[in-house]
Amino acid sequence: MEVQIRAGGDAEDVNSVVRLHAEIYEAEFGLDTSFAADVATQLSELRRSGWPGQREGLWIAERGGAAVGSITLNDEGGGLGRLGHLVLTPETRGSGTGRRLVEHVLEAARASGYERLALFTFHDLSDARRLYESAGFVKVSDERTVRWGREMDWQRYELEL
Repeated sequence: MEVQIRAGGDAEDVNSVVRLHAEIYEAEFGLDTSFAADVATQLSELRRSGWPGQREGLWIAERGGAAVGSITLNDEGGGLGRLGHLVLTPETRGSGTGRRLVEHVLEAARASGYERLALFTFHDLSDARRLYESAGFVKVSDERTVRWGREMDWQRYELEL
């Protein structure tokens, strides 16, 4: 069954994004439960501020009505958009869905007049990193830190649009 991508943003969609992050990142990358709690807090705070607004979005990848991936775009002000919450179930990886999700964000950001995009990730997410780099994102910072119960290289990437 083919993966469909749709715009979202309601509470059920946000819950799906949090659930996917908890199930995938905690198991695959040894993150503790504070990771999913942080994702939930981030998305709740965005929703309280009226997100997704006209220049923002949440896209959900679905197969058979079940969420198998997501990505977000939010307005950071000053012409800067932030790509976030990219996640794919293991069985969805390699299907081109991640690339399609990133392309949705890039298209929306350009159409909304953003001057640049930023994203944060950590080094262990090598497939996502390669995807970002192939889309033109460049690493602008790399910091060794402890987050979500483990040591990691926390990275910021940017793309001039």
